[in-house]
Amino acid sequence: MYSEDYLEKMLAEEYRVINRHAPYVRKSLRALLRERVPIIILRDGTRHMVRREELRLLASMLEEDKWDSLMIPIILEVNPRYGEGAVVVRDPVASLVIARLLGIKEYSVPLILFRPQLIELREKLRTTTTVLFMPG
Repeated sequence: MYSEDYLEKMLAEEYRVINRHAPYVRKSLRALLRERVPIIILRDGTRHMVRREELRLLASMLEEDKWDSLMIPIILEVNPRYGEGAVVVRDPVASLVIARLLGIKEYSVPLILFRPQLIELREKLRTTTTVLFMPG
């Protein structure tokens, strides 16, 4: 059979492949607001255009002194440890702005969202969020 080491390497490669849409470098909300055409380069080399309306919405939901701390795209982590259909937001500033956007009054970090919340969030922030798959 295969060694555990071999299987772990194969699994890591699979996660790399399914997450090829991950950003190469994330940019702050402030930096993207300043760009004439807001673009993020992805790991596979493609350019991902960010909708200015989404950036404005995020800016309106957050105090200006936090604009440098909010990194775009916001990472929504799918991790089997949290159950089927759940995503995790680990960043505290992203958790704050998402909680405000979805009307969540009480939350903790990491913020755990379930399928109905994820659908609502992705309808509002399609280009400023990305879903990454993580091992359990």
